[in-house]
Amino acid sequence: MKSVLDFEIATIGKSALNFIESYSEGDTIGETVKAFENTVYLKTRDDDLICLTSKDVKASINLNLSSSVNFLKLDCINKKAIRTPNGLKLETIGFDTKNSKIYPITKDHEIKVGLRNRILFSVNEINLFDTPGSILDKHSPFFNELSDSIKSISESTQKHDLLKLSDQLSSIVGLGNGFTPSGDDFIVGFLFCLNRILLCSNHKDAKFVITGNTNWASKKFIDYSQNGIVIEPLEMFVNFLLSGEYETKFPLMDLIQVGKSSGIDASIGAIIATGFVFDTDFRNLILTKLNFLK
Repeated sequence: MKSVLDFEIATIGKSALNFIESYSEGDTIGETVKAFENTVYLKTRDDDLICLTSKDVKASINLNLSSSVNFLKLDCINKKAIRTPNGLKLETIGFDTKNSKIYPITKDHEIKVGLRNRILFSVNEINLFDTPGSILDKHSPFFNELSDSIKSISESTQKHDLLKLSDQLSSIVGLGNGFTPSGDDFIVGFLFCLNRILLCSNHKDAKFVITGNTNWASKKFIDYSQNGIVIEPLEMFVNFLLSGEYETKFPLMDLIQVGKSSGIDASIGAIIATGFVFDTDFRNLILTKLNFLK
């Protein structure tokens, strides 16, 4: 059946392109599992996640449309995704990737002088934002449990006790507000940043076994973060933290504007991961500034 609607994909992530090209023309790639106004999550037959989005947020698993689209009005829920000569389609809605720019897989950055000051700057900046629904929301029913867990995670990180971290991180999976709960967003930022630090510190990058109940898409975001696959604003923030390099003037603000409370939670996860290279006093200072310690 010919597509009734066709949309151009301006940018396609390298991982998403690889997922799509692993199927032959006419094959069923998978099915949409969640639709928002500007984003659709597609679950492939190989259990991979592809995000179709009209938001200008790049990621290795994203297909960024060149125009604004309301996926809810297009009724993109529970639709089969079919491989086409030009990309893919959801029944009668086509998505053309032929002329798409390719967003590359993430690059590694070194840890450079000034890390302590950049962390303090970022923590102070976080405290300027409203935090309803985030890990920092003291009125949230999840605050005490998340706070206690983050203190334990921070201690294990600072002591390089990586064996404990799988269980400690698993304890906050699915905990918190939002479609991607606060605990999950924290884990994404934490794992992405920690693995960067391990690589920069000549440690082998660790692969943590994260268990717990959460929705499928959120679990995939956790899995991908261990392989260096996150949204571009989070990558830019971590690059700024570790190396002082940034492509935008306000990397933390960009992350929070995109992700709202999820952006705050992911940024805190990244900051806590930097405890790997600091002493107990600095770790406790950061926990105190974030109101996890009295």
